[in-house]
Amino acid sequence: MQLTEQGILHIDEEDISTMYCYRDRDGMAFDASFLFELQLQELTLSQGSVRAIQFDFEEEEVPHYEERERLVSEVQSAVRTVDTQYDGSIVK
Repeated sequence: MQLTEQGILHIDEEDISTMYCYRDRDGMAFDASFLFELQLQELTLSQGSVRAIQFDFEEEEVPHYEERERLVSEVQSAVRTVDTQYDGSIVK
């Protein structure tokens, strides 16, 4: 994960895979795994810091539509636990 100066939170396939691993292997809720991954990557999000989220996947790595919609929703919810001012914007 990376947060740009413009407030774009980049999340790649490896980040998502790791968070799902925490969920599936360790039984962590997705929000908790997101917060844990932020800690591990030493990334601090504050109020108003996230303006949008961009998922950085190669074309062949893009999850099926239904899975992608669930993933987007889970990530948005997790971001809102840290930055309640995040408005749900996604960079396509």
